[in-house]
Amino acid sequence: MAIKPDAEQRFAAQAVRYTRRAYQVSLSSGQHIVEIVDGELVETRPDGSTQVLKKAPPKHKAPIGMKLKVT
Repeated sequence: MAIKPDAEQRFAAQAVRYTRRAYQVSLSSGQHIVEIVDGELVETRPDGSTQVLKKAPPKHKAPIGMKLKVT
């Protein structure tokens, strides 16, 4: 008997699928994609060519358990 993944795992799997699909649809419709690749902000074009736009800003890490106030 297969174990059903919980809601959080299903949501994560769907998010991955939908993100990949949006990426593919955008490129196939002629749009450019801007993404972070190896610490650089890179523009990917529908023909597969890429251009480095700039070095990506550093990530902000929060310690485990830190509470953030959203306003």
